[in-house]
Amino acid sequence: MIMNTELSKKQRRQFFLVNAGAFALIFLLLGFIVLQLLQSSAYKQTDESLKNTSQDNRVITMEISRLQTDNPFLAPKNNDFPPATTRNNRFNSQIILWSAEGKILNKAVLGARFAELQNLQLSKKNLNTIQALSVKSGNQTLHFRSIMRKLTTPQEDVAYVQLLENTDQIDESLQTFQTILIMCMIVFWLLSLAISYFISQKNMTPILLAWQKQQEFVENASHELRTPLTIIQNSLQKLFTTPNHTVLEESEVIAQALNETRRLNSLTTDLLTIARSDANETVLDLTTITPQPFIAQLTKPFQEIAQLDDKTFILENYASEKVIADEKKIHQLLVILLDNALKYTKAGDKITVLSQITHDNWLLEVRNTGANIADEDKNQIFQRFYREERSRNKNSGGFGLGLAIAQQIVKDHQGKISVHDLKPSGVIFRVKLPFKH
Repeated sequence: MIMNTELSKKQRRQFFLVNAGAFALIFLLLGFIVLQLLQSSAYKQTDESLKNTSQDNRVITMEISRLQTDNPFLAPKNNDFPPATTRNNRFNSQIILWSAEGKILNKAVLGARFAELQNLQLSKKNLNTIQALSVKSGNQTLHFRSIMRKLTTPQEDVAYVQLLENTDQIDESLQTFQTILIMCMIVFWLLSLAISYFISQKNMTPILLAWQKQQEFVENASHELRTPLTIIQNSLQKLFTTPNHTVLEESEVIAQALNETRRLNSLTTDLLTIARSDANETVLDLTTITPQPFIAQLTKPFQEIAQLDDKTFILENYASEKVIADEKKIHQLLVILLDNALKYTKAGDKITVLSQITHDNWLLEVRNTGANIADEDKNQIFQRFYREERSRNKNSGGFGLGLAIAQQIVKDHQGKISVHDLKPSGVIFRVKLPFKH
């Protein structure tokens, strides 16, 4: 049992870790995709503006004119002014004119902004391609989107033109969004862990229950098989100790061995029936049954046994409509219930069998006077290998499989089986089967 508990804990832990890892991977991928999409969309307008401006020679010509006239406030003529769609924001945008040697030529035009850009270096790589650029300015770092263009015909020593677009505001917004996104991912990941733990426990419950039932079934079956085998073994060993005795002299020992062999055969048949049921290999052979002759013929030997035991046997055989069911299975079901009724009654008790059609059901009842079944036992008598204390004291010789098989037969027919008290004392086993299956 300790080993099973440790195994279940290990399985739950593995299931939980797999779910936690899967959720973490999903959130990481989702966060990565969201950030990539956001960054590409956030810089899209800026990059389009830079690209259009770099291709607009009027803008570059105007900047060179400001350098030539040493007038940073030189305004373009109306006809030379770029269209609104290509006009960039002068507050966030800068145009840098570079010499071939890497010197900034329009320092005067840049004015105070040159102090922020004085650490900027000329890079002749990735020309005409938009790049992300960071410039150290005092205690802060400025971020830009940049595009570098080489002039085919240098003017006023201007060999390269670089356009810069400040993205500090965009970067701050992205950073804020990234922080919020990470926090939300952590919260939802922790929430997913809690859900994963709950799911792992819920999913493991039926598995553990099936495992426990399987272990109990194996242990109980082993115990039940061991007893008759031990008796048979002891009987055979005793025969070997008296090799000169006749069969008649050892008839009692031989009879005991044969009796246990029959019990062993009955047990293995029951175990095979249950195993096939668990494996969903049970197939019903549905036929049309005429209830009255079927019940009359089935109960006849039990009536004779009850008469020999000085018990009253009453048959209330009222079902007149034909029923579709597996005749052999229904026969087995009633034999189990009648056998129990005979086992757990004594001389003077009464056994009643009822068969009738009610609404859409074939109602079968086996009632017997005698001892009641305790309420706590009623919920367990259909479990495998379960036997009440009174049955053990009575030495009934059963294995506790009959009612489990009976319940499975009823379920296979989509019916219901239940147990009730018979007033003033006794037991009622009630079966309801759809009479047109």
